[in-house]
Amino acid sequence: MKRGLLPGLSRRLARTVPFRPHRWTQAQPVVSFSFDDFPASAAAHGASLLEAQGARGTFYFADALAGGMENGQSIVTPAEVIELAARGHEIGGHTHGHVDVQQQSSARLRAEIAANNAAIVALTGRAPTSFAYPFGIVSLGAKRRLAHFYAGLRGIRPGINRGWIDLAHLRAEELYDQSLTPCRLEALLDDLVRGGGWLIFYTHDVRRDPSSIGCSPLFMAMVLEQVRRRGLPVRTIAAVLDAIGAEPA
Repeated sequence: MKRGLLPGLSRRLARTVPFRPHRWTQAQPVVSFSFDDFPASAAAHGASLLEAQGARGTFYFADALAGGMENGQSIVTPAEVIELAARGHEIGGHTHGHVDVQQQSSARLRAEIAANNAAIVALTGRAPTSFAYPFGIVSLGAKRRLAHFYAGLRGIRPGINRGWIDLAHLRAEELYDQSLTPCRLEALLDDLVRGGGWLIFYTHDVRRDPSSIGCSPLFMAMVLEQVRRRGLPVRTIAAVLDAIGAEPA
């Protein structure tokens, strides 16, 4: 019983206890779009939609998945990662094998991060600035260890990053056809305009028949149009972290 309760308590505390508090002081609100794992459809359609608006996105890459399948999705090849980075998109860390970071020993987690970072450097020429927790799972121990490697770490806790934010667990909103309603979208964007801050969206595949954790190109285009109409800039997560002076712990 205790073994089952402790991991759950660790996850809950890690989501709420700030490990790297940072005061958000940027005058202009900003939006970021991120893609986890990342499927080939995200590289093909998500990147193109962003580029049509003069924007770039953040793509979280688990290199052991490259060229294979994950959750029924074709994952990008190394060649596609190289091309995407050359077009100005951010390639972020996501562990080597897309592992649950809570289940890894300290040594194993370090090995996962080292392998993933090395693969990203080999493909893009630069180490990743940001990281997304696979499956959105975070624990106290993993959060503490990972904060040493990245300027920012993104989770899946919903909301806008404003006021005192946690660079070790940035908030993010689902960009899924099945869950992000037009009312929720308008409320989020209007709140961002009024109150400022940093709104991060995340999704996986971007295709005509999206999975339950993906979005269609039509839906993403609609979200981008709503962002454009409000005059909100779109930046990669790395670009925002750089603008606020964030560095690894």
